[in-house]
Amino acid sequence: MTDDDIYWTLIDIANALLTGTFIGGYYAMLAVGLALSFGVMRLVNLAHGDFLIVGAYLSAAIVQILKIPSFFVLFIVAPIMFVIGYALQRILLNRVSVQAMERRGMSANFGLMAPILVTFGLGIAISHLLLGIFASDAKTIPNSLAFSAIRLTEDLSVSLLRVIFFFIAIALLIAVQVFLKNTNVGRAIRAAADNQTYAALMGIRTDHIFSVALGLSLAISGVAGFMIGMTRTFQPFDGPQFILIAFGVVIIGGMNSIPGTIVGGIVLGITQVLAGTFFGPSAQLVAGYMLVLFLLSFRREGLFSR
Repeated sequence: MTDDDIYWTLIDIANALLTGTFIGGYYAMLAVGLALSFGVMRLVNLAHGDFLIVGAYLSAAIVQILKIPSFFVLFIVAPIMFVIGYALQRILLNRVSVQAMERRGMSANFGLMAPILVTFGLGIAISHLLLGIFASDAKTIPNSLAFSAIRLTEDLSVSLLRVIFFFIAIALLIAVQVFLKNTNVGRAIRAAADNQTYAALMGIRTDHIFSVALGLSLAISGVAGFMIGMTRTFQPFDGPQFILIAFGVVIIGGMNSIPGTIVGGIVLGITQVLAGTFFGPSAQLVAGYMLVLFLLSFRREGLFSR
């Protein structure tokens, strides 16, 4: 191998590490809402990917209607998604939670399956509703940063949009962690996650707390949906591909760990980009799934599960 070959191999590795790291922040945003709903409510939300697409469509529609700069959409989409999540949990999902099923005398197995079946049906309904409203044409959120890059050296550069999204993701996830640890509502969410019965005995309104938690989950999903719309085209039935990424991230990082979600996203992003760089684009998905299978075999609780 010549010196020139070694140089370009090192450049490829450096590019893959940089790109994978910044994609990892984007992956973490896709997954943190799922980690939050599972960590608090033990809810495997199979409609999570479809809610990401809802956030993307809402963002695109608001930009088109209000004619405002793209990033200002975040201050509109996140509250709308929070309200949707709060109402959904309060009206529907609280009625089919494991605890609600047990109170009605249902078997434990049915109590575990009911929320999964409901969110599966909800995902199908959402995707068809989006199809009816927006048709099947691929959409995106127009922006001037899509092809901008930060050039570090003559041969090393990184997408400006990915860098911006990475720091937005880190800031938002740190804010969520601080909220959960240092506010009364956050402590109530953590208490309900630990033991719903004891939390209720201490005066915590668990139905309300669970609704706030899902509202927060969907608000973050709205931000992630905005990121999807800014970086690629999307269609009504794209939800399942994003929930696969989200599951991969939370399995790697730990199903109930917000910091683990960040690390899981970065690990998955770097693994996929390295595989794609040296073995071709088709190797990206294979490498990601192999990593998930490896962790399921040797550390099922994830890297940072508590």
